[in-house]
Amino acid sequence: MKNSTPFFKRLPIFIAAISILPLLFMGCEKGDSGSGTPDIEGIYIVNEGIFGSSNGSIMMLDPESGEKVDHYFKTQNGRSPGDVLQDLSFAGSKAFIIANNSKKVEIVNKEDFSELDVIPELSYPRQFMAVTGEFGYLTNGSSGDGSNGHVLKINLKDHTITDSIEVGKGPESMMQLGDLVYVTNSGGHLADNTVSVIDSDNDEVIETIRVGDIPTDIEKDRDDNLWVLCKGLGAWQDNGPTNSSLVKINTGSNEATSFDIGKITSYGNHLLAMSPKKDSLFYTGAEGIYKMSIDAEQAPASPVINKTPYGVDVNPETGRIYCLVSNFQSKGHAFRYDNSHTLIDSIQVGYGPNMVVFKE
Repeated sequence: MKNSTPFFKRLPIFIAAISILPLLFMGCEKGDSGSGTPDIEGIYIVNEGIFGSSNGSIMMLDPESGEKVDHYFKTQNGRSPGDVLQDLSFAGSKAFIIANNSKKVEIVNKEDFSELDVIPELSYPRQFMAVTGEFGYLTNGSSGDGSNGHVLKINLKDHTITDSIEVGKGPESMMQLGDLVYVTNSGGHLADNTVSVIDSDNDEVIETIRVGDIPTDIEKDRDDNLWVLCKGLGAWQDNGPTNSSLVKINTGSNEATSFDIGKITSYGNHLLAMSPKKDSLFYTGAEGIYKMSIDAEQAPASPVINKTPYGVDVNPETGRIYCLVSNFQSKGHAFRYDNSHTLIDSIQVGYGPNMVVFKE
């Protein structure tokens, strides 16, 4: 089932040097009505789709061998996964797909993405994370009416909601450290500037840490300290606009140190990634993607990639950087960079690409 046609066609050096973009490459492509499990080893790209169109998709691809499936969920199940795909994560033999505007979580078999179950009638689901082998957490709630959001506890066996933990407004991303789960409260349709700390043994908030305005993404470094990307208030919000910031949380003391990074213009939420050794951060700033050591005393002045992404991720094995770009007027692109931040290749993906998920 594999062939040798490169999925990401290699860019000649002279083309890369003068940055002729955007690039559109095509490789060996599977149809949308096949059956069985495609023999592909690689990565997933989550495409939100256009709001209200229910055309979110998950692309499965192998950048090296040349195979891809543009609509993997639809190929396996004969239907769309939903409207505004926000997140894809794994728990044991299952995968959890968050369809935000469809207000549901699609649960599929990790091996072939065949449907298993659906968690319906949610208010505003954002991210799922397995906490133990028995349960996971789901952030939920837009806070558009001024109320706080919640983290829902999901039984991984039967997919029932067994508890609801009140956190801040618009809970977004999560990161686990031992028995503690840190939740960024982005404000949803309003504003917030806090991280809630949940004791997962008791399913209760034990502390709230103040960070920058509109915290959306969170990562853990090699020292088990946390980094939070905060977008800052918009001009339309009370007391706005405010600059974006990168905030380091010392998990020993919960002391927060803030780095001013200008003003992020991207509307994406997956805009922070860690290097394979977890000693450097790649984050979206005012003029592109920046690289910063976890030991740095100030934020860098210049980006290493002069392109503003809708999503950014780093391959935890190779260190290659993926920059996802979208304008929602047409299909987006994924740009791949090597460890020296040189463009390797690019590929057209779906509408609104927002995150890359690497096969475990």
